[in-house]
Amino acid sequence: MNLRLLFTLFCILSSNAFAGGLVLVRYAETEQAIHYFDSIQMRKMGDTAFVWDMHDLKTAAKTPGGFTYFTIGYAVEYQCRAQKRRTLAIKWFEKHLGEGASKSQEGVVSDWIVITPESLEGQLFNHVCE
Repeated sequence: MNLRLLFTLFCILSSNAFAGGLVLVRYAETEQAIHYFDSIQMRKMGDTAFVWDMHDLKTAAKTPGGFTYFTIGYAVEYQCRAQKRRTLAIKWFEKHLGEGASKSQEGVVSDWIVITPESLEGQLFNHVCE
């Protein structure tokens, strides 16, 4: 019984479970941010995958409208076979790890970009499209 409890606790802590229904999985770190994806809201349908790509900034930033944030999330669509992605929406969070007040911008569909394996997008692609 104690071994099962310890295993469950380890799984929860290692998956970075946080308030707000996010289960963030760390996939990279840069000078500017620690990069996560939300494994709970990730969806894959055939060759298409959708995921929230969360960048937890090491220092605060501001939107053009003046909203101060520590986390920026991108709703991303991947075409796995074609190895490309595009952004569908952006959401800024006041605090680290997607917590606090938020502002969002819907319908900011970007052009498709081809994934390069060494890039941040390539690292996330490996998790989403495996």
